[in-house]
Order: sequence, then structure tokens, then C-alpha cells
Amino acid sequence: MELDGIDYQLIASYLAGECTDQEHKKVDQWINQSHENKKQFQEFRHIWQLSGEAVSHQKIECNLDQEWNRLGRQISKENVSSRSKNSDQKRYWSFRSSSIHSRTQQFNRIAAVFLVAAFLGILSYQSWSQSEQKQIEPVLRQISTDNGQRANLSLSDGTEVMLNADSQLELPTQFASDVREVYLKGEAYFNVSENKEKPFLVHSNQSVVRVLGTAFSVRSYPEDQQVQVIVEEGRVSFGKENGAEDQKAILNRNDLATFNVSTSSLATRAVDDIDLYMSWRDGYLKFEKTKLNDVAKSLERRYDVKVFFEDPALKELLLTAYLKSRSLRNVLDVITASLQIEYQLDDNKVTFMK
Repeated sequence: MELDGIDYQLIASYLAGECTDQEHKKVDQWINQSHENKKQFQEFRHIWQLSGEAVSHQKIECNLDQEWNRLGRQISKENVSSRSKNSDQKRYWSFRSSSIHSRTQQFNRIAAVFLVAAFLGILSYQSWSQSEQKQIEPVLRQISTDNGQRANLSLSDGTEVMLNADSQLELPTQFASDVREVYLKGEAYFNVSENKEKPFLVHSNQSVVRVLGTAFSVRSYPEDQQVQVIVEEGRVSFGKENGAEDQKAILNRNDLATFNVSTSSLATRAVDDIDLYMSWRDGYLKFEKTKLNDVAKSLERRYDVKVFFEDPALKELLLTAYLKSRSLRNVLDVITASLQIEYQLDDNKVTFMK
């Protein structure tokens, strides 16, 4: 029987010190082929060392040798006839042959026990290892916001997160020992606690942001069909998850990157006014030559309303405005005055009109 290209019996001979130089070299090569082989061999060796049968085997060999020597001395002292001596010698060699056969059988039984134990040990190890892997898989908890809501979060590592309206963040109840990973749908601002030994990763719609300690914002609403990252402080790596190097970029302060989900393309540029992308943290909205259709989506999230257009052509109007008022009616007054249109507000329904 073989285990990944190595014979069980050969491993047993190796551990018993009964290999030829060539066999010893073959086992050494197998052990050094992979980390997995090393772990399996350590399991074999551990079982061999703990095997009581192996110790018994050594005692049996020792006792048999003593008996043979004692019997030989006894026969040499007896003054017997040549025939009797020959008969005794035949019985002696018959006994010795039988004993050697018994020793071989005993060793085979021990080897068989060892092989079974080793095989079961490997199965147990693999089962335990798989069980441990299942147990350490992080249990994710989900935090979400509706339209008109925002949430401030303090994570276990000291990282501060502000979750924008209509967003969802998944994170483990406890971070892994070597990495901090969260999963975002929507928009969030992160102020990451620095830990060079445990990078912080934000996964979002086929992309990933990797940081050690910095402040940045990620926007990834499904209808946008793109992921947008803007860096306020520090430095981050951003791009397609498991993508090539040309699908990733290093972003510094005031750098903006946009990942197109459909084409997997990445575009980066520096921005002069970071408030255009982060004013939502303070409850404000700032736009620069933004289509009214996109403004409407921001209004729906910020004020939990539904926006309609009496004329679809109004969606293409471009708005530049800083909407600092917390009153929806005041915000609508500014928008319509800037674009020279009208609106109607009925409960949570807004309709823009010419």
C-alpha cells in the first residue's frame, strides 16, 4: 500500500533503522517533497515512538537470543553420542529456525499493527485538522442600514466605521490571527486602527481594499456597477480581487480609484475636493456637475423618500450644489432654484417637474 508515492512498509523499515542507503534516501526525498509529507511522517514517527508493540518486539528478540546462547552452552557440556548430539543439534536448529520464523511473524504482526495505527492516525489527524478548520471559520455577523439611517461602529481592533444609508457590512465576531476582513455592500467610511501584523481588507463586489492603518471611504452600491475608493489619510492597495498587478493600484491621500465591475477595469486620479465624496459623513450632500438622476438616488438614501420625474429628460440635468440643510424641503428648494425646475412633495414622495 502506498501513501502519496511512498510505501507504508518502507516507512516502517525507515523508522526501525532497517533501510538500505538507497531506501533511506528515497524516504528522505519523499519527506522533503512537501510540508504535507513532513506532517504525515511526523504522525508516523509519533505513533511508532508510542507503540508499545515496538518495545515488546525488542524484548522478545533479546530473550530469544539469550535462550539460544544458553541452550548452545548446555549442549556443548553434555557428553553424548554423535547420533544423540546430531539429533540434539537438529532439534536445536529446528528450534532456532522455528524461533526465527516466530520472530518474523511477530515483527510482521507489529509492523501490521503499526501500519494500521499509522493509517488510522493519519485519518484521525486529517479528520481533526478538517474539524479544526471548520471550527475556526469565522462566524459573520451582519450590520445594515435603511434609507434615512447611518450607523457608527467600533470594531474589536479599534477600527471606526461609519455606515451610510442603505448599506450592509459583514464582519466576523472575532478577527483571525493574521488578517482583518470585512465585506461591504453600499457605502462606508473606515478609520482603520494600525496593525502591521494584521492587514485590514474590505471586500466589495469583486474588488478588495488592503490597508495597514489609514482612513478611506468605499462606495459600492449594486446599481452603480462600480466600486469607488477615496483615501483621506495614509495609503491603500485597491483593485480586482485575485486580479493581476495591472488590475491593482496604490492610492495615497486624496486619490480616487474606480473599479468597473463589468469590464474589470481600474481608473485612478487625484481629486481636489474630497468633500464631494465624503460629505455624507456629516449628513450633508455635495455635488459637482452631477446628473439629477444620481442626485435623486442620494436624496432617497439620505431622506428616505422616493423620487420621480415627470419628464425623463430632467434626469440628465447637471447639478452643482452644497446641500448643508438637514431639511428636505430646504434642499429641494436649492435644487430646483439652481436648475430652474419645480418639485412637488407629498409625504415621502418627491416629483421633479419642468
